[in-house]
Amino acid sequence: MKCKPLAVLGALLLAAGSSALAQIQVAAQTERSNFLLYERVDLLVTVTNTTDTDIDLNNTEGHPWLSFLVTTPNGLPVHSERQSNFSPLTLKGGETKTLRINLTPLFAFRQEGNYLASAVIDLPGADQITSQSVPFNVVHGRQVWSQTRTVDGAERVYSLIRFSPKVDSTHLYLRVEEPAENVVDANLSLGEIVSYVDPDVFFDPAGNIHILQPIAMGTYLYSRADVEGKVVHQAIFKTFHDIPPRLSKIEDGNVIVVGGLEENPNMPRERLHDAQGVQKVEAPTGGSMQ
Repeated sequence: MKCKPLAVLGALLLAAGSSALAQIQVAAQTERSNFLLYERVDLLVTVTNTTDTDIDLNNTEGHPWLSFLVTTPNGLPVHSERQSNFSPLTLKGGETKTLRINLTPLFAFRQEGNYLASAVIDLPGADQITSQSVPFNVVHGRQVWSQTRTVDGAERVYSLIRFSPKVDSTHLYLRVEEPAENVVDANLSLGEIVSYVDPDVFFDPAGNIHILQPIAMGTYLYSRADVEGKVVHQAIFKTFHDIPPRLSKIEDGNVIVVGGLEENPNMPRERLHDAQGVQKVEAPTGGSMQ
């Protein structure tokens, strides 16, 4: 039987396309299903070279070799905040590499909801290969404290939020926002917190925020963060002689930890008072979040 020239050409192009796509395998996954609003959403992208020769993935002709497709469950695309621009990747024959990509700066996760994310790889020759869709949820958490303060002439909102990244643990998150600029300076976990006691919170004269949160029976985590939400010091305190630690202010406005005992007082720490049971936490001379 004779084949028509166009049919032969179509078969060759299909075979060539299938061969190109077979060179690369891509898979994606997240380490958990639930993320706090504005928290980083890490997508683990695994890329495998299934051939015996090296493959170079480059940003050619203005197209990034790696991009992402994020949609809602009903198929509506989520607006991209910026174009991804990743360094070229070389895979040796048979090699597999896994990349950890933070999707939050790339997309506008500005509301609670369910999402689906896929990794898209542009192969040489304009072929594309897309991973399976990975579901994840973005939730508000429960705000337990908030205060608005003026910093450098602009208002910043400081909030503490309870959120359970996994079903068996609850974390306390510190969020710092500049509403006028629509900017979130910080949104990070300080560590676990028990479910029935809220934290102590104070600001010192330098604008640093001091937080003491219960993490287990008789055990507390102390954190100090600067005006932009960068954590500059943490320590563990235990209840001592039936007196639990607590935060308090002294006359000059500085914050101290009263009662309790630091779990490892020999650890290097920044200018803490040496009196037993009272550790003074003074404001640092500087520091900012890049």
